[in-house]
Amino acid sequence: MTEEVPAEPYSRSYVRYAMGVVLLVAMFNVIDRTIVSMLVYPIKADLGLDDSDMGVLMGPAFAVVHFLAVLPAAWLADRTSRRTVIASALSVWSAMTALGGAATGFWTLFVTRMGVGIGEAGGAPPSVSLLSDTAPESMRARALSAITIGSLIGIGVGLMAGGYLAAPLGWRLTLVAVGVPGLGIALLVRYTLREPPRTAVVTATPLEAAKHLFALPSFRWMVFAAVLAGVGSMGRTMWEPEFIRRSYGYEGLGVGTTVFLYGAVPTALGAYLGSYLADRLRARDERWPLWVCALGNLASAPLLIAFLLLPVTDSSAGLPLAFAFWIVGSVLIGFFSAPMGAMAQTLARPNMRALAHAIWTMIFTGVGQGAGPWVVGTLADAWNPTYGDDSLRYAMAAATIGVALSGLVYLVAAQRVPADLARLRAADA
Repeated sequence: MTEEVPAEPYSRSYVRYAMGVVLLVAMFNVIDRTIVSMLVYPIKADLGLDDSDMGVLMGPAFAVVHFLAVLPAAWLADRTSRRTVIASALSVWSAMTALGGAATGFWTLFVTRMGVGIGEAGGAPPSVSLLSDTAPESMRARALSAITIGSLIGIGVGLMAGGYLAAPLGWRLTLVAVGVPGLGIALLVRYTLREPPRTAVVTATPLEAAKHLFALPSFRWMVFAAVLAGVGSMGRTMWEPEFIRRSYGYEGLGVGTTVFLYGAVPTALGAYLGSYLADRLRARDERWPLWVCALGNLASAPLLIAFLLLPVTDSSAGLPLAFAFWIVGSVLIGFFSAPMGAMAQTLARPNMRALAHAIWTMIFTGVGQGAGPWVVGTLADAWNPTYGDDSLRYAMAAATIGVALSGLVYLVAAQRVPADLARLRAADA
């Protein structure tokens, strides 16, 4: 059974408004997810933790429960009001972020980070589904780029907020300060966004969605590529503030501003450029979205490794030479997320939009954020007796190799796309 879709689509101005609100949701999603990365030093000092402990708090504490909760949240979003699911989830993760300020030790902070992971499971999948049914297909990748761009802005805003607030307020009140505003955004979602009509009223179960998607070779290779990219990118990104502090001697707001300007802003630009290229070139060849993913990851990896390994004393016009590699590498690594999400929506049936996003992102987050920061922290501790503070840069560089490998796997996935889409069209016919 299908449901009639209105003949007149939403106006472009409303589509842009919806993109803006979802961008805010994604921004607070990542602010609350990553704020701990900006507070590594004060939390370690206050609670007596080491790099391995912080790797667990930034990775598995969040990622494991997020992995378990994302499919039920997506299943709910495919059956009920997506805007209500988003608003409720945003309220939960914002409250849990603020409660982290009351932590008395590793395990109480661990529990609040688990709460953030559970809440954030209901953020991205229904947002993708809502935007996919709101925007016309011709601008789907650009619409979904609002989530990627919001996420990247969130990294920057979180870093700057952490740097600006940590010194005068301490890490506890900083968590409260970044958590509370999300409650207001939740009201904006619930009462100003429209719930778009669905193209199907008989929704798929998680098992049906998984069987459909994983039967497609292109989707299997895409997910493998995304996992490799996640380990490399999240392992590096979550530790970047601490790397800048240790290697370049920056402190507080200087760390947040630096990571925002040279890392987050270029990556956000890359996310838009990648989505624009995917939308424009897709008409020429259906493989282009994944070719864009491959291009960005293959080109970015050596640049980002150079950023990590170049001597801090090499500079030009007062700017460390490594930062030039950081900027260009950050633009390029921003390419892959939005085209990946758009291709997943293309391969999915209309009755499994939220589930399709949940299935690939739960694996991406569960393995990428779950393993990446922990691996980097563990390697840094293991190599510290030999390399001292430089052990962190080597650990981050080792993780970044995963980004290059993911680019090769995206090329394999792209070659499977035409046959898979032909199968889906034949089945529809």
